[in-house]
Amino acid sequence: MARETVTDDERKFFYEGRRLPTLYIEYLNYLRHVRKVSIGTVQNRKIDSLRFILKFPACSESKSVGKMKPVDIQEYVIETASKMKSRHRRRALVIVLRDFFRFLHFEGHTKTDLSHSVPTIVTHRHSSVPKGLPWKVVEQLLKVPNRRTFCGKRDYAIILVLARYGVRAIQLRELRLTDINWKKKTIHFKACKGGKDVFAPLLPDVRLALFEYFKAGRMKAPKEFDQVFLASGTKGSSVTGQVPLNQSTWNIVARAFKKLNVETSPFQKRGPHAIRHAYATRLLEQNEPVKSIADLLGHKSLETTFIYTKSSVEQLRPLTREWPKERKMA
Repeated sequence: MARETVTDDERKFFYEGRRLPTLYIEYLNYLRHVRKVSIGTVQNRKIDSLRFILKFPACSESKSVGKMKPVDIQEYVIETASKMKSRHRRRALVIVLRDFFRFLHFEGHTKTDLSHSVPTIVTHRHSSVPKGLPWKVVEQLLKVPNRRTFCGKRDYAIILVLARYGVRAIQLRELRLTDINWKKKTIHFKACKGGKDVFAPLLPDVRLALFEYFKAGRMKAPKEFDQVFLASGTKGSSVTGQVPLNQSTWNIVARAFKKLNVETSPFQKRGPHAIRHAYATRLLEQNEPVKSIADLLGHKSLETTFIYTKSSVEQLRPLTREWPKERKMA
């Protein structure tokens, strides 16, 4: 089962011995117990809502939140969004703040619904070319884990599964022991984000990596956890104290990228999705049909898959044309 994690902004409050803002706590409890949204949604609402409250302390207490002016909200959103490089982050900022102000109005903290004061930030879906990760970097990434240790065997298996199947981090975290059919040599990744299930052959190198990981200590984990991949417990203990990965998946991959010094390169993403992106781009460069790639990635819509076509230089190069020479006037 997934668990909430403490954000960096929340951690500062704890370290300084301060209480989190009252309305922030109420908002999270409203999401958990009234709206009953998923843990992932609660986690996604934390950063932008708390940072807004820190910018405008009036939003921290019920008695003063009514003093908020629409123009302050508009200026904050425009200024904050202008500093965000990601289309996804700008869109998330608007969604979170509108949801936060609806909560304030629903609970009677504001007389008017200030969610209408949050301006719409235009975010064109295909407005930029995503920065892809060369496949050679993924190959180098597989050499980083120390496969002589338990954690190294696990990290190698995790990166290998991401590289061979191009699945999302959540699909890897939710992979269950029953999703692997050792006799038929198949593996099943459940659908997520409105996509489709992915059924694939259990490739020989993946099978060997999983076998070594299981043999090294995975099968000694508590029986209550049936996820294939588990975190190694506190302070890096190997076999004992294994628990579900949750956000550790990103940390495992990011640490491997850091050892390659990829964090100083022009690549923006350093987590599991960077590997998924490289996987899709590599298939395009191998001239795989877009429909086949969509099936492998679990996409229901080909429009989603087309996003990856923009980052393939080899696919874009044939589209270039020489600038027409100037015709001489008669």
